[in-house]
Order: sequence, then structure tokens, then C-alpha cells
Amino acid sequence: MSLVENPGIPLVGLNGKLKKYKTLENEMVDAPPGRFETVGSRLARRKELFVKRKRSSDVALIFALVGILLMVVQTELTAAKVYPRSSLPSHLMKMAITASTVALLIFLGIYHRLDVQLFIVNNSVDDWRIAMTARRITQMTVEFIVCSIHPIPGDFYTTWPATVAEGERHRSLRVPLDTILALPMFLRLFLVCRFIMLHSKLYEDASSQSLGALNRIHFNFRFIFKSLMTMHPDYVLTIIMIVSFLIASWALRMCEMSDNTDESVHSNFLNTMWLVAITFLSVGYGDIKPSTYCGRGITVITGMMGAGCTALVVAVLARKLELSRSEKYVHDFVLDVDLDKRLKHEAANVMKSGWFIYKFRKVKVNTSKALKYQTKLLEAIYNIRQIKAAQRRLLDASVTLTEMNKSQNETSRSVELIRCKQLTLEEKVDNIESKIMSLHDKLNSIHKALRE
Repeated sequence: MSLVENPGIPLVGLNGKLKKYKTLENEMVDAPPGRFETVGSRLARRKELFVKRKRSSDVALIFALVGILLMVVQTELTAAKVYPRSSLPSHLMKMAITASTVALLIFLGIYHRLDVQLFIVNNSVDDWRIAMTARRITQMTVEFIVCSIHPIPGDFYTTWPATVAEGERHRSLRVPLDTILALPMFLRLFLVCRFIMLHSKLYEDASSQSLGALNRIHFNFRFIFKSLMTMHPDYVLTIIMIVSFLIASWALRMCEMSDNTDESVHSNFLNTMWLVAITFLSVGYGDIKPSTYCGRGITVITGMMGAGCTALVVAVLARKLELSRSEKYVHDFVLDVDLDKRLKHEAANVMKSGWFIYKFRKVKVNTSKALKYQTKLLEAIYNIRQIKAAQRRLLDASVTLTEMNKSQNETSRSVELIRCKQLTLEEKVDNIESKIMSLHDKLNSIHKALRE
């Protein structure tokens, strides 16, 4: 038994306000497997799930940022020896971090549950286990593991080896466990990417989604990031560079503070900012260097990020400095006018030099002046050749892919117009032929009647 779709059901979100849709949804829950939802109810349910998923992602991001902020405050207070790690305020701060982490995991689970429900609605499946692919399970597991790492209450220490440079001896550093558990908390910032994607106008707009589906474009964060880099490259690059610079500086400071020999150097946040800056810009003076493997790893990551950001900056500047289509037309027109003036001037010089050469050779005096004007004649001829070569290069440079595409479109339209006219002409010729045949038949009939 199937359910006939009712056109009175709206196709957008209802938020449970209309009794008609609410009754229909309850019937769908208790309906036998042979019955199915209408398109209107599915679209309304999809929109409600989309809104709920976006809200759960926003709340998860808020708890992630709160946990990172509490972790930074806790680490700075204990590093400044405001209170020891075994004191009550330290335990309370870590318990607050734990509470925010638990809330983050809860809302992260709600997000993935809504994501699975949205997959079920979009693909019209009945069992949620169909949506649990290996990729989705791996993604959920990695996200839960990354978001669950945080400093635990207590005063625990561990040791790791320090780097050994020339003239140094092997030594081990006593590092608080909070440092090891605090640095991975910055990986929670991947939720910012999800927040940007879910709040993007391209992702929220139904027309954009339909157009992307027709062109087989998947609206993920990579596509949203490319669109942002196309529309606002300067703002996006500035934010990425500033945030990565501050995070790397603070993380490097936390890694290097455990080395008592260089504590006066690396405990200063400005010094670590200087080290990150010269590494980010690929300068590397060497006046300040990391003394732990953790610090070396952060500097290596900083160098890689600096190389990537430098490449992006160069690409953005090259695109910003490139002339637009109208600007290029004006620029080429001005250059063409200038080359044409120079060509006329050199042509006049050729005529003038030729006249003076003829004049001085005819009277057979002032041979030196004749040689002088002959030199000017050759120079003018050479300049004319150079100007014509410059005009050819300008013509070749003015023909870009845009002009070729435009000319191809115009040619296609002309061919299509000619084809339409040809079809019209063929129809008219066929009509004329049919009329001539009918006229011929009538003449034959008249001739036969006259003979009879």
C-alpha cells in the first residue's frame, strides 16, 4: 500500500508547528514497510535536521574553544608559579577543562547522530547501519580521540631526552604531563573548518546545492575554502598566518620551558615569537634555537607552513597585480597608438633621409653629410622593423583564452544562424517545389481537358 502525496504539505521546514505534518510524521513512524514518506515531509525533515546539526556543531565549537582557553590560562598560571599544580585551584581548573571536554564529546556525538539521520533522509534508506561506512567510523573515532585529549587533574611528570648539539652532553628533561596533554588540544580547531562550511552561503543556499549537484561538485570544506580564497584572499591569508604564528609561538614556549639551561631564553614569549618568525620566513639567524625534540618538531612544522603561506602570498599578489580585461584593453590600445605614432615618425625619417642622400649625391658635394643621412636611413629602417615586431607581439599578447572563447562563441552563433537560415531556405524551396508540382498537375489536367 502506498501513500499518495498531498500537495497541501509544504516543502520547507515546519519546526513541528503544524498539526497536519506532525500527524503525518507519527503515521510514518508506525507505518508498515510498504508505505513511504512524501517528498514534502522528507524535505521538511531534512531542513530541520540540517538546522539541528548546525546548532550542535556551533555548541561543540564553543566548548572546544572554552577548553582551549581554560587550558592556556591554567598553563600560564602554573608556569608563572601563581599556584602549584598540586593545589586546589589547579585541580578546579583541570576539572573545568574535563567538564568542557565531556560536553564537547556529547555534542560531537549528537552532531554525528544527526549527520547519520540526514544521510538516511537524503538517500531514502531504512536502516542506520547502511550509513556507517568504514570511512565514517574512522572519521568519528579519530575525532573523538582528538577531542578527548586534555590535561587531567593531578601533578604528574615524565621525562624525555633533550637535543644534543656540539659541546653538550646527554641529558633528560623532567616535563609535566600537562604539557604533553595540552598541546594536542589545539587540534580541536578543526571544528572551525566545519563551522565555516556549515555557515557558508554556498552550503546553505538550495539553488547552489542544486547547481553543484548538476555539475557533480561536492560542497565540502575544500570547495568552500577555494571560494573564500577567490573572493577574499587577503583576509583569509592574514587570519591563517596570524593564528598559526601565535599558536606555534605559544606551543614552542611550552616545549622549551622544561629545559632549565635555556629557561631565561625560552620562557620569554617574545623570544619564541622571534624564533617562529625567522623560521616561518625561512631566515634562520640561529641566535635562538630549540633545545628539545618537541621544539624542533614545531619549528619544522612552522617552516613547512611558512613555505606554503609564502607560495599562497605570491599567487595572490600575482593575481592582484594582473590587469583586468577592461584594463588590458585600455593598456593595449594606448600601446598600439604609441607604436603607430612611432611608426609614422620613423617612416617620415626614412623619406627625409632618402631625400637628403639623393640631394647630396646628385650635386656631388658634402659626401660626409650623405653618409650621415645614410646612417640615419638605416637606423630608421631598423626602428621600423622593431616597431612592427612589437606590434605583432602586442597582437599575440592581446589574444587570450577569453578572446578565443568569445570568438568561438560568436562563430558558433553565426554558424547556427546560417544553419537556421539554410533550413528556412530549404523549407521555402520545398514549398515552391510543391506549388510548382501542383501547378504542373493543374496544367496537365487543363491540357487533357482541352484535348478531349
